[in-house]
Amino acid sequence: MGCRLLCSVALCLLGAVPMDTGITQIPKHLLTETGRRVTLKCEQHLGHNAVYWYQQSAQKPPKFMFAYSYKVLVENETASGRFSPECPDSSRFYLHVDALEPNDSALYLCAGSRDTAPHSQPLPVLKHPGSSRGALGQPRLAQHLL
Repeated sequence: MGCRLLCSVALCLLGAVPMDTGITQIPKHLLTETGRRVTLKCEQHLGHNAVYWYQQSAQKPPKFMFAYSYKVLVENETASGRFSPECPDSSRFYLHVDALEPNDSALYLCAGSRDTAPHSQPLPVLKHPGSSRGALGQPRLAQHLL
């Protein structure tokens, strides 16, 4: 008999922050098998109209993935079609990950910000430091570890 190797992916959503950020990610952490589909949930109760998803792999800075402004997907910098965001309403934002792979193990971050004035067009999205694009107000952050 051969030995069967069970690969797993650790998904942790570290929303347990000592202060109330107004943004919650569910579940806080998740350990599942490769090949599965998972949904990471981000809920904000701050009235923010811009939300961002980031992925941070071990020993690396956060990598920008998606941005929503006024419930519209305005940026997608994820090459893999296995990652798909969803915004059912202004307070809930989901990140679906299909066919999990071992290299999907990471910290997933959800951030939100509020525009400083009404705009007819969606504003540029919050980017990592060093980006040439501006931020939409002061971001709030919650974390998921996958």
